[in-house]
Amino acid sequence: MTKGTVDFMALKQITRVNIAEKVFEQLRDQILQGTWKEGEKLPSEQELTETLGVSRSSVRQAIRTLADYGMVETRNGTGTYVKRQISGNYMLNIVPIGDLQFEDIVEVLDFLCLIEDSVAAMAVQRCTQEELAELQAIHKRLIAAKDQNDLEALTNVDVEFHSKIAMITQNSLVVQTYALLLEFLQPVMHRTYVTLGAEEGIPYHERLIQAFCAHDAVSAKNVMGAHAQNRRDKFLALQERIEP
Repeated sequence: MTKGTVDFMALKQITRVNIAEKVFEQLRDQILQGTWKEGEKLPSEQELTETLGVSRSSVRQAIRTLADYGMVETRNGTGTYVKRQISGNYMLNIVPIGDLQFEDIVEVLDFLCLIEDSVAAMAVQRCTQEELAELQAIHKRLIAAKDQNDLEALTNVDVEFHSKIAMITQNSLVVQTYALLLEFLQPVMHRTYVTLGAEEGIPYHERLIQAFCAHDAVSAKNVMGAHAQNRRDKFLALQERIEP
């Protein structure tokens, strides 16, 4: 693709992913708000498609993401049901994102500095070839969003990248903890991209992909640790610019 041209296929894929993400967020919020209780069956894919006015593939992807987060389970031949949630998920209602204070965000960033490197190392050890391909596909969409300078899509795909690493661990507590922490972190990531540009964070992702390809847990741990620390440092630096 020459400089200045638009990759319409990449844009189309980003748009499709954004729709699935929006459907996921809507269904997640409804579950957390008690629209469907534990053990209750969600509407069918066809019903959700008609109600939400989106494609069936977007609904299917959203439900798959809910399942990855441990919020629902799909039973063959009967449908999708709400699972019991760990208490951390309910914090999304108790602590609205917009009400987070500077100290709250720093605590999230500090906690990620403590756990993200170990999560990455665990993911490398448990990653299948199929999951590696999925992680690489997410990274390609991240690059496409960067090339289009679409900072909203870039932020969403960045969150998806880290969420996928959590899912690869096959540890439900890790997955649901990330679902909570990344929800808090997303506005910070977007602000960082807006201020520092679309390149921020991508070099770390590229090195993480290399570590996954090489099945190198030590390298993944080191890269992710540096990534988490860099994110924290950049947020503090941005805050210093804002405050007098």
